[in-house]
Amino acid sequence: MKQAKTIWKAFHSVWVSCSKLLLVAGLPCHCAAQAQQPVVNADHSVTFTLKAPDAKKMVLMLSERKYKMERQGDTFTYHTDSLPSEMYTYYYLKNGKQMLDPENSRVTRDVNLQMNFFFVEGDVADYYLDKDVPHGKIDKVWYPSTLNGMSQRRMFIYTPPDYDAGGDDTYPVLYLLHGSGGDETSWADYGRACQIFDNMIQQGSMKPMIVVMPNGNVELDAAPGESPYMNKKPTGNNISSWLGKYEKSFVREIVKYTEKHYRVKADKQHRAIAGLSMGGLHTLFIALNNPDMFDCVGLFSAQTSNMLNENNIIKMERINHNMQRFRNVMALIKDKMARPPKLSSRIEDIDIYNRLEEKLQRQFEHAPRLYYIAIGRDDFLMKMNGKYRALLDSHNYPYTYVETDGAHSWENWRKYLVDFLKRMH
Repeated sequence: MKQAKTIWKAFHSVWVSCSKLLLVAGLPCHCAAQAQQPVVNADHSVTFTLKAPDAKKMVLMLSERKYKMERQGDTFTYHTDSLPSEMYTYYYLKNGKQMLDPENSRVTRDVNLQMNFFFVEGDVADYYLDKDVPHGKIDKVWYPSTLNGMSQRRMFIYTPPDYDAGGDDTYPVLYLLHGSGGDETSWADYGRACQIFDNMIQQGSMKPMIVVMPNGNVELDAAPGESPYMNKKPTGNNISSWLGKYEKSFVREIVKYTEKHYRVKADKQHRAIAGLSMGGLHTLFIALNNPDMFDCVGLFSAQTSNMLNENNIIKMERINHNMQRFRNVMALIKDKMARPPKLSSRIEDIDIYNRLEEKLQRQFEHAPRLYYIAIGRDDFLMKMNGKYRALLDSHNYPYTYVETDGAHSWENWRKYLVDFLKRMH
């Protein structure tokens, strides 16, 4: 019996590891192991159970909210009310220290936070499931780049089912951009993008297309731990990605590579670009400065203004410098501490954000077929988006506006992607 348990544990460990590798290795995105915990009940309530005999206190962090768990002997439990259909993330705080659920092999990452996840099916979450449908695949591509002194950067490229089946069919292309703290894995992992594409193509609500998911963090050439050249930790503070260099390099590097190596329809009518938060900023200004390139533009909870100018950058540098001095004194290793980046030496590309109204006039002379703005009512960028919409309204520029419940969250961004793709159809 003991030997059988040992064999089962070894098999389970290999299966979990293989499932995680297959999910991001350029293979079909339907290989994740079935979660054992938590239990989603018939009424859509959810029961969490965790055995932790050495824990004094256990807290459930469910979708960024804290819930105290009840102790019954060596086991802690928590039972929710009925939950709406959605993908939910969670982790535990054991005596105040974060831990993942050992009984759930489903793990995702947001910036540098690892979390388990599960689904409550029955509505929007059905788009996010691994179903028995034809599957596309994701290529992990290194492309030549001079951005930030690099020689190459990585991006994910989704190709639809039957792309590799032979033939010379060409496809529309969507460039899908992540937010601050994200990278090329964000949409495919936390965003469940390839499941969304597979399921929508199967049901006929999305045309088969190629989807390019690049890395918009200019400080990293690839997701953390995925680069043989760099070893930096991700951070949500991506100020250096707001200085125009990424937007200026986008067409000549990312679009050029895609159109050279993939069978895409290389014209405005068949190009689309969309992004969330910081990726919305990139989307807005890439499309704005290339008005003949993209016929569908999607801004999901977008940062619609750069907010940086030379004076603000210098002020930020002064704050960063003072904070660095404080850290140096506290650590008593002043000579070994890294110096903060000097942003004022990197503002030569910030002109890409200037002359907004002039560039909008040119862009809307031949308006995009779909100019889509979506945001949650509780999003901290709501005011900024309202100001940008007022500018569009003052010139009678056409756009589609979607306002939903919720805040600045993946729950909304996945829904906006589904809605945007349906409207592109």
